[in-house]
Amino acid sequence: MKLIEEMAYDLDFNEPKVTVSEKLAALENVKAIVMISETALTVQCGRAYVTLKGRDFVIREIFEGRLLVEGRIQGLEFFGAQDKDQDRGLSHRQAAR
Repeated sequence: MKLIEEMAYDLDFNEPKVTVSEKLAALENVKAIVMISETALTVQCGRAYVTLKGRDFVIREIFEGRLLVEGRIQGLEFFGAQDKDQDRGLSHRQAAR
């Protein structure tokens, strides 16, 4: 990846950026918390939605579009329009990380 492409990616505030381990997740570019349950947390990140699946979630930090979540993370899913011009319906892609 060229430097200019990398910088453009880092500065795109409409795309989710997620760093995750077994017990900690940092979600960036969070616009809203959409749903919280015993086994899932869904947030809106611009054009996409991110769902963390697991249990024992504790939100450790909410600050300027960054959400830090601790717990037993068992899965991660991305939902949203695949095309930037598409604004209807939800398409689904699941991260295998």
